[in-house]
Amino acid sequence: MSLTEPRRAVISSYTEWDPLEEVVVGRLDGGVFPTWQPSMAAVMPPGVPGLLRYRGGQNLPGEHLGIACRELDDFADMLAREGIEVRRPAVVDHSAEFATPHWRTSGGLYAAMPRDLLLVAGTTIVEAPMSWRCRYHEVHAYRELIKSYFQAGAGWLQAPQPLLTDELFRAEHDHESADYAITEFEPVFDAADFLRFGHDIVAQQSHVTNAFGIRWLDWALGDEFQVHRITVNDPHAMHIDATLAALAPGVLLVNPERYIHNDLFKDWKIIEAPEPTLPAEWPMYFCSPWVSMNVLSLDERTVVVERQEKPLIDVLTRAGFDCFPVDFRHVYSFGGSFHCVTADMRRAGGPETYLT
Repeated sequence: MSLTEPRRAVISSYTEWDPLEEVVVGRLDGGVFPTWQPSMAAVMPPGVPGLLRYRGGQNLPGEHLGIACRELDDFADMLAREGIEVRRPAVVDHSAEFATPHWRTSGGLYAAMPRDLLLVAGTTIVEAPMSWRCRYHEVHAYRELIKSYFQAGAGWLQAPQPLLTDELFRAEHDHESADYAITEFEPVFDAADFLRFGHDIVAQQSHVTNAFGIRWLDWALGDEFQVHRITVNDPHAMHIDATLAALAPGVLLVNPERYIHNDLFKDWKIIEAPEPTLPAEWPMYFCSPWVSMNVLSLDERTVVVERQEKPLIDVLTRAGFDCFPVDFRHVYSFGGSFHCVTADMRRAGGPETYLT
């Protein structure tokens, strides 16, 4: 079976570390620069806002993008060789302009980061209501996959489609302040602001996820899950998986600059991630070098890590983990790493209680 051939399968994924059996890996093909909106200033690296103001909707840098696409394909092939079923979204041209009655955007973004828009909670797929206007239709690249899972027996929830009108965004936002770039006008969230711990889901509020969105998800998932909101020290907060990585029951990898002690993890072993090794001149369009700790657990002992992050590999090896090194720096440039570019649809194991 090819990596792109659709196949019906029931989903079941409750944690970040149970043995991985089936996964969706994103695509950068057809990706474009996001169309600028002011709320992006809170999370973008220095210099990028100016770039986006005139390159929104235009193709991502060709040579760098080509290498990143090969890295993604090689990663998908590696997972398949490990016996994991790999599925991919459709190839989509994201350069088409689109509009609602309230706003217009020069194009989309990409279909590279399924973790941003799909939250798998047990046997249910939740489509996230993301707050970047350019990502409004991003889930369409995954729609055939989602339908096939639903037809095979999976649950399927779509969060309320947001309006993304100006009322959602703060007119004046000091991104060094405690305020977020989005208001509580309507529920919005990126799925990557949540981590799964069996019956418990840990969330951070961020510049793309508001308290309204966290509250909606807690309600929508019902009594099987409890969503806990934690506080982090990150004025540029966007996606929890470059701040926390749940590697195994009782073991948490944390960003030492951002992690704040929380009683949810009072009995857990806390491993501090070392400084990223990315060169200062490396192009980073959408995120910080701390994407280095955006690892993917294949099981409780095996972690996929970027090959050149030697200090992180050493730390994890000393902690008893087997590290699977993979080249991925060119993917870094476009906003994510192994956890971001995947949505694990099936992991062995069922719902348990891991947090006190």
